[in-house]
Amino acid sequence: MNPPILLCGCPGSGTSLVAKILRHSGLFLGDDAGPIDARKYHESQCFMRYNIQFLGQTIDFPHAPKSVEQFQSHIASMKQNCEKMADMVDRERLLSEYCGDLGHLPPNLSWGWKDPRNSATAMIWKRVFPHLRLIVISRTWRWRNRWKSGGSDSGNWYRKESTRKLRELYDNPVGIDQQSVLRVDVDRLTTDADFFKSVAKWCNLSVDPGSSLDELMEQVGLER
Repeated sequence: MNPPILLCGCPGSGTSLVAKILRHSGLFLGDDAGPIDARKYHESQCFMRYNIQFLGQTIDFPHAPKSVEQFQSHIASMKQNCEKMADMVDRERLLSEYCGDLGHLPPNLSWGWKDPRNSATAMIWKRVFPHLRLIVISRTWRWRNRWKSGGSDSGNWYRKESTRKLRELYDNPVGIDQQSVLRVDVDRLTTDADFFKSVAKWCNLSVDPGSSLDELMEQVGLER
């Protein structure tokens, strides 16, 4: 079984788009991650339930932390109880639900799960899967976009309410060796073919050399 790839990043920073692009490129994100062509989410429900449980125990808040104080309070509690929370995970049952109709994880399959909450819980998952690798998703925050209207609720929150310090907490999960982390800028991934290929290679995905990034972006419904 290949080491899992955990996708994380600040809510509204493009985690759903990156997950959708990587799913279309062959990364398995769970039988329970919803339709591959959905615009948002792409989150394995069984992994998400554990994340909700972890955050409920540390800060009594099931969603991704929305303030620096909330995030730091979670980190402090998680550090004290990390081993205990990791022991809560029934790994065999979790993977059985995650695989669904697939039955099991083939030896060469690239797999993982996406959830912005992963930025807060990566230390726990590292205990469950010691060879875990991370993709940290981000995008450049621009002041002029703060007043932009439309888009998703999470995108609006990211533009209008997130702070630099909070985004830094999401971009730097605690307890993780940086050698196992790949940082992916959404705007670069969707415009730079060489960068996309390097990300696909890091994920051990086989990308058709004859296909273009434009074709892939069209597949995922992103106009360029």
